[in-house]
Amino acid sequence: MAVVLYIGGSRDGKKGVVPYGFSKTRMDTEDGPEIYVERMMDVSGKGRMRVMVLEDLREDIAVQRLSRHLR
Repeated sequence: MAVVLYIGGSRDGKKGVVPYGFSKTRMDTEDGPEIYVERMMDVSGKGRMRVMVLEDLREDIAVQRLSRHLR
C-alpha cells in the first residue's frame, strides 16, 4: 500500500491509500464519478512523486496544484 495525494477533483489535496499496482481508480462523489490516473510528477527539490490526478486535468495545472499542497 502507498499513501498518495489526489489532485484535481473534489478530493483535491487529500491523502488516500491506493494499493501498489493500481494505476487508475474511480471515486463516487455527490457530483458524480471522478476518475483518477497515476502520474509520476517531478517536484523541484523533492524528486519524483506518485500522485493520483484527475484523468482529464492538464499537466501544468496538476504540477501547480501539487506544488501548492507541498508547501
